[in-house]
Amino acid sequence: MLDCVSTGVSKHQGITNLNKLQEILDDDLKSKRLLLVLDDMWEDKDKSRWDKLLAPLRCSINGNVILVTTRNHSVVKMISTMDSIHLDGLKDDDFWLMFKSCAFGDQKYEGHPSLLVIGKRIANKLKGYPLAAKSVGALLRRDLDGGHWMSILQSDEWKLQQGPDDIIPALKLSFTHLPFRLQRCFSYCALFPKGHMFDGLDLVRIWISQGLISSGSKRMEETGYHYLNDLVDRGFFQKSTYYSMHDLIHDLAHIVSLEECHMMDNFDSGNGIDHAIIRHLSINTRSAYKWNPHACNFSPSDNFQRKLAYIGEKVQTKNLSTLMLFGKYDKEFSETFSKVFKEVRYLRVLRLPTLSYSIDSLICNFSKLIHLRYLELISSVPGTPLPEVICQLYHLQVLDVEYWVHLSTLPHGISNLVNLRHFVARGELHAKIAGVGRLKLLQELKEFRVGKTKDFQIEQLNGLRELGGSLAIYNLENVESREESMNAGLRDKIYIHDLLLSWCKKRFDVSSITEAQVLEGLHPHCGLKRLHITSYGGIYSPTWLSSNSPLTSLESIYLENCTKWELLPPFGQFPLLKTLHLVQLSASTEVPIMSRDDWAESEKHVLFPCLEELVIRDCPKLRSFASPQSSSSGNGFHFGCLRRVNIYNCPQLIHLPQFGEMKSLFTMSIEGVGAFPHIRLLVRALHIKGGASVRTLDEVLVLVLTDCRLSALEKLTISSFLDFACLPWEIFCQLLSLEMLVIMDCPRFFLPAYPYGQQGENIFSPLLKKLVIKACGITGKQLSDLLLQLPLLYFLTIRKCPKIASLAIGGLIAGNVSSTTSDNHDWTTDDLLQIPSDLLNRLQYLCIEDIPDLVLRGSESFLGFVSLKTLHITGCPEFFISIMTEKEKSSGSCPLLPPSLQDLLVTHMDNKLLTSMLSNLTSLSILSVSWSPELTSVALHPCSSLETLIVEKCSRLFVLDGTGSLCSIKHMRIFECPSLAINCGPSSSHGQDQDMSFLLHLEKLEIDNASFFNTAICKSLPSLQHVVFFMAKNVRYFTEEQDKALCHLTSLHTLDFCYCTDLLSLPKELHLLSSVKRLSIKACPGILSLPEKGLPASLQELYVSNCSTELKEQCRKTKNVRCVYVDRHAGKFISICKMLRLYFRNQKR
Repeated sequence: MLDCVSTGVSKHQGITNLNKLQEILDDDLKSKRLLLVLDDMWEDKDKSRWDKLLAPLRCSINGNVILVTTRNHSVVKMISTMDSIHLDGLKDDDFWLMFKSCAFGDQKYEGHPSLLVIGKRIANKLKGYPLAAKSVGALLRRDLDGGHWMSILQSDEWKLQQGPDDIIPALKLSFTHLPFRLQRCFSYCALFPKGHMFDGLDLVRIWISQGLISSGSKRMEETGYHYLNDLVDRGFFQKSTYYSMHDLIHDLAHIVSLEECHMMDNFDSGNGIDHAIIRHLSINTRSAYKWNPHACNFSPSDNFQRKLAYIGEKVQTKNLSTLMLFGKYDKEFSETFSKVFKEVRYLRVLRLPTLSYSIDSLICNFSKLIHLRYLELISSVPGTPLPEVICQLYHLQVLDVEYWVHLSTLPHGISNLVNLRHFVARGELHAKIAGVGRLKLLQELKEFRVGKTKDFQIEQLNGLRELGGSLAIYNLENVESREESMNAGLRDKIYIHDLLLSWCKKRFDVSSITEAQVLEGLHPHCGLKRLHITSYGGIYSPTWLSSNSPLTSLESIYLENCTKWELLPPFGQFPLLKTLHLVQLSASTEVPIMSRDDWAESEKHVLFPCLEELVIRDCPKLRSFASPQSSSSGNGFHFGCLRRVNIYNCPQLIHLPQFGEMKSLFTMSIEGVGAFPHIRLLVRALHIKGGASVRTLDEVLVLVLTDCRLSALEKLTISSFLDFACLPWEIFCQLLSLEMLVIMDCPRFFLPAYPYGQQGENIFSPLLKKLVIKACGITGKQLSDLLLQLPLLYFLTIRKCPKIASLAIGGLIAGNVSSTTSDNHDWTTDDLLQIPSDLLNRLQYLCIEDIPDLVLRGSESFLGFVSLKTLHITGCPEFFISIMTEKEKSSGSCPLLPPSLQDLLVTHMDNKLLTSMLSNLTSLSILSVSWSPELTSVALHPCSSLETLIVEKCSRLFVLDGTGSLCSIKHMRIFECPSLAINCGPSSSHGQDQDMSFLLHLEKLEIDNASFFNTAICKSLPSLQHVVFFMAKNVRYFTEEQDKALCHLTSLHTLDFCYCTDLLSLPKELHLLSSVKRLSIKACPGILSLPEKGLPASLQELYVSNCSTELKEQCRKTKNVRCVYVDRHAGKFISICKMLRLYFRNQKR
């Protein structure tokens, strides 16, 4: 539960104390509503455990729900706080529809009228339970014959039903009709716990080890998978990522396997079991340990220990064939286990997970288990080696040590296990098997590293003809000739699907001729699906990859770091190819597609019909794709299934491949490719970024946009095209799904005259909602024409557009209207941006930035924007002067902005202008005022809904008036406002105390002046949780008064010091801040150490970056802080980065 509700760094990592964990969960759930689902609950013996689970949930808010499903009425009685809901079977009509689907499958049941009659009678016996329908339906579907169906209906199994809810007889009926081979495999699965997720291959290995899989013409693994999938088809298993078994099916397995198989757990009564005939035993300890609050650990159940001892008395352990252990255990358990199973001799399957002690502490006669076929061992003690005695288990077929912690070596005699079929371990351990050639039956060898000694020469692979799956061969520089590489016998290994051939990247001597001969001798079989070649030093392709290659089944080709490879194979000859990666091919100049002869012989002229992923990176000499169509008619279909394209750092590439329609394209990234711009397509968002030497955008549009199905694009961004002049209306007209258009850093960009359609209909993208124009040469008139065509637009940003000099709101303005300013400038209609009247009702977001000469024209004001919620106008000083001028012309007293505003960001304010702007903004929640040196006061009386107040670079700002009306302020940032800082105190120089009551609900404070840290202010901040002290100038130390004032911040849990280059120390009394949980110090190079008195005892997370070496070293050694991050990005300082972006952007003005 903690993993689900925790955000950011998990507070509970490493904590084992239950009370502490409950406190953390309780804290994380505050102010959150909870839905907890507990499916198939069966624990009913210990109500105290249920109460402990609920303890941290009882104090949370109303509306929380816990939903429990169970099959035990005793559970309902124990936990119920409301009436239970009894789930009956499906209604007859619904169940009949499902049953027919299960019984007939895809067959037309209308042609079997007699079967419908019999099926109806069978369905009535299944009581409406879907699981029974699935199981019995699968049995009926295997033979659509009346006699077969009648035998099912008349089976004696139905007489064994013990009640209306008993469906086990129906399930057993399906089991009875299983072939004997499948019955044995299914019943063996009773040894696994309920809810166990089966790895298919692992289960098949166990079946093989027990002799349950018959050997024939196919490999036993293939036969085993056939058995497993047959059980899936018959409804006994469910398949997703893993295989699983329904609990009722598991109950059936338990019933039908009672004579041989038994699983012991804490809920097992053992009644009715003849322990003397048990041959397969598993022990599940997961329910045997309970939390001991006194010892703060899990203690074993005494009852479980007694059961284990009882098993030892009743079971003839020396005759056991299977012994599997699930769950953890302690030393006492291991001692009892060792005593109980000291006589085992004939085990074929042994599974011992989480070995905390030596294997002899569990199985004292381990060396005598000479009949062992399957061995799974997991050690939790790092560095523990495998016991040497394993090498004497000559019948062993499966050795599974995949989860043995930090296993780095193998016993030298591991190759003595001549019957070994599966070595389940990491690839690096596969590479350490000395003399692996003796393991003739081995099914998979993940890695083989060629060495000089005989036990690691490539000829070791020759006899391993059973190898399948993946094979990676490294250090091929140790192979000296074609004859030697042919000794690997790769052509005979018909079960291998994935092959990696690798030379050492850092080798000194590279012989292109020798390496070409070696690669020639590594000819794989024709059924290979994936080929990966790295660091090959040859110039040419091997003949088995060249024209008319026999590897027609290839689906993936990876060629990487082959720096001398000049002549690549023609990749178009592989019809099933899905993935093609060409990386760091320094000498390749051309990517061949297909020879012209092969192209001429091709009937359909189809290239790459299956290719889904194309990656070409770091190929500095690559110039072109050699397409056989370059001189032909151009007919043919290319890249029809392509989903991902990544072409990066190929500076000489002149022509991109002819991609065609690419209807399945998901992502495209082209960067550093010849004269092409940076192109990035993600799903339906396309970003094209130019540069100083890129091609014209028109060529790019033809190459990329058309092929990416313009009509499907939802977001289009065009940036940094210095010579980009015009985007044709024909392109716009195809953007039928476009919702956002961004054009920026295109100084020559303009829109051509709009070609109005018949009767003035809109021919532009009808769904466009967001428009961003930045640093472009578009004129006011061109943008006005565009706005007229956007009926859904609600988001508009205009920045650094010098050809827009005036703004008119609503209606048309005649070209001869005189200027409203005193500069007598001759305004032309091209300079004028007119906001259409119908846009006034829709626009919710308007941002105008960095147009210094922009003025307002006409009599209409911003009051017409009745839906406007966000208004950002910065870097436009003349604009506000013109607003005031127009106001004075009218009534002189009307408000300037619409009352709907919730977010206002402005610069270059004075007292009169800002007062007028705020006069009616009762819904305003965010106010940001910056770069206003003439501003001396801010009248906040109307802003009763204000939650965030940001004031920056207002050097003469003296006072915040009307703060008494601010009852919900939660976030405040004050930066470079020295006069305001001085006068926020108990004895301000203007003659009266500043009212601090508006700070009562403040949660976050960002400041650059330490004078805010005084007792009067800090006492007024009972809710403050987060303080950011940033970019403070001339602050070297905190005074004694400031240290003491900080102690009044009783709710503070996060404290950040950022970019304070003059600061030499942290507050001396920092350790007294008893509520602080997170402390970050970023870019404060003058701080050399933590405070002498230490850090707060409550501190849980400490972040330090870009600070002095001394401070970072001390922080690394800090104890009692659970998470310490030094020069890492775990915190990421998100809010600080946003603040700094705004600051540096303003600095440029």
